Amino acid sequence: MGDMKRSPGTAAMVLILAGTGLAAGYGVSTIWLFPSPEPPPALQGVPDLRGSPIAGALALLVDSGLTAGGVDSIRHPAVPAGTVIGQDPLPGRTALPGAEVRVAMSIGPEVRSVPDVTRLRGERAVATLEAGGFVVQVDTVRSDSPAGQIVAIDPLPGTETAMPGSVRLQVSQGPPTFPMPSLLGYGEFEARSLLIALGLSVSEIDRRYSILNVNRVFGQNPAPNAEVRSGTHVRLVVGQSMGWTLYEPLGAAFPTHPVRPRTGRGTQPEGR
Repeated sequence: MGDMKRSPGTAAMVLILAGTGLAAGYGVSTIWLFPSPEPPPALQGVPDLRGSPIAGALALLVDSGLTAGGVDSIRHPAVPAGTVIGQDPLPGRTALPGAEVRVAMSIGPEVRSVPDVTRLRGERAVATLEAGGFVVQVDTVRSDSPAGQIVAIDPLPGTETAMPGSVRLQVSQGPPTFPMPSLLGYGEFEARSLLIALGLSVSEIDRRYSILNVNRVFGQNPAPNAEVRSGTHVRLVVGQSMGWTLYEPLGAAFPTHPVRPRTGRGTQPEGR
C-alpha cells in the first residue's frame, strides 16, 4: 500500500485491468454462456372472414400469413351454402405468423318435402306438420266438404321447402247454413217446390187426419228458424180428410190412385 501511495500510476493500472476483466467476463457470459433470446416475430392481425365465400376466405388467410386450421360445416336457415359464418380467433385479434384460424361454413338450410295431410282432420294435420318442423297457419273456410276436412294446402304436397318451412292450411267449417223457412200452411206442392229451390229435400211425408189443414202442411222437422244446410232432409206433416181422398199426380211426389186414409174401425169411404 505504501508503494501504491508512492506510485499513482500503479493504482490506475490496477483499476484499468480490473475493469477490463469485468467487461471480458460480462461479454463471455452474455455471448457464450447466457445469450440473449431472439426478438419475437411481428404479430399478424386476424382478418374478418365472415360473409366471404370459403375459397376467398382461405386465400385471404394465406395473404395474411396465417393458415386454415379446419373448416366446420353447419346448416343455416338463411345464409347461402359455401359462405363463412364464424371463425376462431375472432377478427381483430393478433396471432403469430403461420397461426391456424378455424372457420365455420354454411351448407345452407335443410330442405324437406311438404307431406300430404289432405286426408287427415284439421288438428291431426297440424300436429303432423309441426312434428316435421313446419310452421303451420290455419284458415277456416265455408265449404261443401265436411267440417274439419282439409280443402287446400299451400305449398302443394311434395313441394321441397327450406326449413323451417311455412305451410298454410284451409280447413272446412262445413257447408254454409241458413234458417229453415216455415212451411206451415203451405200446400204440399208449394212446400216441395220451395224446399227444392233451397237445395233441401223431403225425406218423409207423414199424412195425418185434419179438419182445417187438408192437403196443407201443419208440421215440419227441422222446425222453422233452425239452422240447416244444403241437402238437409225435411220431414213434413200434411193433413188429410177423414174419408177417401183422390190425390192428383203432381210430379213423382203424388200417387196416381186413391189413397185410403188411416182410419179406425167403422170408418166408411165417402159416398157409401
